[in-house]
Formats: sequence, C-alpha cells, structure tokens
Amino acid sequence: MLPRIAQHATRAAARAAPRSVIARGMATEKQIWNQIQSTKNIQKITSSMKMVSAAKLKGDEGRRMTAISFNNWADALNGPPQLVEDATFEELPQRSLIVTLQSDKGLCGGINSFITKSVKNCVAALQKQGKEADIAVIGDKGRGQLRRAYPELIQVSMTEVMSPGNFTLASALASELIAAGAGDYDAVVLMYNSFKNAATYTQMYKVIKPFSGEGEDEPLLAYEF
Repeated sequence: MLPRIAQHATRAAARAAPRSVIARGMATEKQIWNQIQSTKNIQKITSSMKMVSAAKLKGDEGRRMTAISFNNWADALNGPPQLVEDATFEELPQRSLIVTLQSDKGLCGGINSFITKSVKNCVAALQKQGKEADIAVIGDKGRGQLRRAYPELIQVSMTEVMSPGNFTLASALASELIAAGAGDYDAVVLMYNSFKNAATYTQMYKVIKPFSGEGEDEPLLAYEF
C-alpha cells in the first residue's frame, strides 16, 4: 500500500514541476515588446499633457501681468498686501471676515493646505486678542479642510468657480459676499497665494475696510470727480 502511495506522489510531483517552472519563467519577446510599446504610449501622453499645461500657464501669466496694472490703484485705497508668514494680525479690527481663495481640485504642492493653515493661524491669533472672525470659503478643497476645523465660523462657501479669473468673475464673487453680509464686518481679509513661478508661491493677505469716514478718515481724498 505504501509503495503505491509513494508512486502516486512521485507522479503528481513530476506533473506539477513543469507547471511551476513555466509560471516562474521569463516573459516572452512578445510580452516584452508589448510592454515597451505601452511605455512609449504613456510617454507620448505625458508629453502632450506637458505641452497643454505649458500653454495654459503661459496664458495665465499673460493675463496676470496685464491685470496687475489695473489693480495697482487698490493699494492706494487699502494698502499693499502683507505676507502671512510671521504676521501677528494685530492691525485687524474687532470683527473681520476672512475670505479664502482656493481651488475646487486637489492641486499638488500644498496650494490649498497652506491657505487653510494660514486661516487657522489668523483665527487663533484674533481669538487670542479677543477679536471675532468669520470665514467665507471660495473653493471646494478649502471648504472641506476648514469645515473640519471651524464649521461654526463658515458663513458662506462658493464652489465650481470657473476660470480664468476676470472682472466679471470678481464682481460676481463680490456680490455673493455682500449678499452674505460682508458689509456688516469691520474689515474683509483676503487670503490667497501669490504666484512667483511654477514651483514657488507665497501666502499673502489683504485687508479691505469699508469706504466710510469723515475728515481725515474720508476715503478717496486724493481723487477728484
């Protein structure tokens, strides 16, 4: 009985041995050629995507440079933007609305998360100073990140904002903020990324105060109508 069992086991091992060798064998020439062609196709797709991205970036840079000259007058009204890094936010009034400019998609390099971190630092600093702050979010990614930290402070959120940015888009966003009660605050604080190059950007904030006042505080004194 035992010799028969051993004989059957030997035959089964002999039949299984060629299969295991085939399974562990190297790829055939046809398989290697197919893999090479697949890699080449991916390279072509990646190259095309790079060309499209470079064209979009060039167009955005051109529109940005054109818009800078039209925006210089805003610095005379509200002062130049400030760096978020190492900011104390002591110049902000008692009640502020923080408006974050982010995106609907998850961009690489922390573009959205850096703004979220800046907002958290600003809110913490204002609360420590005994001041109040609410948040208005532009961009779905920012809404998702800030909702986990300050759900009670978010007054309004705007998503699916179409690009590229232009005056019409800015006017529509401003109208939405005003309708949400932005005029009831002592100041509106814009937090955004300032573009340097494709790999570098800095976080900035700009304080916009109401155009109201008398005497030396009256706005637009330098302009004649």
